[in-house]
Amino acid sequence: MSSTIPGLDIATLGRLKPIYNLLEDQILELASQTQEQPLPAGKTLFKKGDQDNDLIYLIEGEIEIKSENAETQIIKSGTPESRQPLDNHSPHHVTAVALTPSLFIRIDGDLVDTMLTWAESAESDAEEVIMSGDDIIHIDTGALKNKMQHSPNFRKLPAANIDLLLEKMEPVRMNAGEVIIRQGDEGDYFYVIEQGEALVTRMVDDDEDTDDAVEMAHLSEGSCFGEAALISDSPRNATVSMQTEGVLLRLNKENFIKLMQDPIQNWVDYDAAMQLINAGAVWVDVRGAGDFAQGHLAGAINVPMNEAHRRSQTLDKAQAYICYCQTGRRSSATAFILSQYGFDVNVLKGGLPAIEGNVDLVSEAKVS
Repeated sequence: MSSTIPGLDIATLGRLKPIYNLLEDQILELASQTQEQPLPAGKTLFKKGDQDNDLIYLIEGEIEIKSENAETQIIKSGTPESRQPLDNHSPHHVTAVALTPSLFIRIDGDLVDTMLTWAESAESDAEEVIMSGDDIIHIDTGALKNKMQHSPNFRKLPAANIDLLLEKMEPVRMNAGEVIIRQGDEGDYFYVIEQGEALVTRMVDDDEDTDDAVEMAHLSEGSCFGEAALISDSPRNATVSMQTEGVLLRLNKENFIKLMQDPIQNWVDYDAAMQLINAGAVWVDVRGAGDFAQGHLAGAINVPMNEAHRRSQTLDKAQAYICYCQTGRRSSATAFILSQYGFDVNVLKGGLPAIEGNVDLVSEAKVS
């Protein structure tokens, strides 16, 4: 493997345990988002008791590991010991201090563990022949899993749900130009594109003139859509049509809620939300602009649910967000969409009524 993208040298990353067990494209993805960090001599990297789910590796220099019984171990870069995490426990069982100017990296341990699950699951799969009505559809489940594991939402699935999810999905062959879901219709399925490409459009102010449809997004193989109406119990907020011939996998609402939504939603009450806000998180009001202008939480930005896919291109991925609405339905749907693009998103439990009496809403027509 050769490094042609910004980030850590791929050859270096590919030698680390357990990362070397990942698929090549998974290692490429990790490398693109991993940067070496400096640590001056004498500085502490972590202390015993610190909570930390990251995998931390020494890239250059020497680190002293101090255990509870005062025993010490010196880890030098380039040795077999440096290819393993410095301490694979949370909270940490030891303290790590730099003996020399050093370089280290941090990688999300939960992400690596999920990638390993996807990699091992994909390697055991072969092409499946599935009957759909009178049609015979060939699905390469291993290749499909490799596509799906790039979605942050699928990564959050419990390991037991991965194969069950694909077992419950129904393949459907589609023609170019065929409408998959139509704006205003009731939600019934969640979709993944197995083959082909699709276009997302939205009518402005429910105008029936198709010439006024606004293009929202282009979807390719591995893309998923249709979740918002299932979570929020509201009509479809956009139309999705096939641009090419292809094959879709669809999951009905009941199975979607059980296998996809419930395991990955991060619900927080007001007290927990305020701790996140005080730590730098941002409120996201997912109601319409009119409701937002009449009253919203201080510091909130307005991202209406039906604009979440488009606004995901402009929001800061380094920022944590807490979505809210009146009931929690639309905020849950918006959080699911934003999570699909890799955002750190929570949902306010119970919506605005749950915090009445705790905070006053700001009435000003400032829409971000």
